[in-house]
Amino acid sequence: MANLILIRDLCEAQKMTIRELAERIGRNESTLQAAIRKGSTNSTTIELIAKELRVPAGYFFDGWEVPDTARELKKENDHLRALLAEKERTIEILMSDRNANK
Repeated sequence: MANLILIRDLCEAQKMTIRELAERIGRNESTLQAAIRKGSTNSTTIELIAKELRVPAGYFFDGWEVPDTARELKKENDHLRALLAEKERTIEILMSDRNANK
């Protein structure tokens, strides 16, 4: 049986609702909610969910562990996202200063 409760955590971490996930994978929200409650769905749906949430399909099954390389890539990805956000903030500040000086 799959641990589909993890879908909720992943959606929350990615600031996505279950409804948005369902739409992205071409499924009905109520069907996805039922699958999460039951902990069961077909392999195609699990693969679609995993792809959309950017995790391996095995992530939802007991005994599966994130390989160290995946953890390192996630850490690096999080770091790069933080750098990008800071650069975007700096650009906004510079643009507002530029507009104020006109």
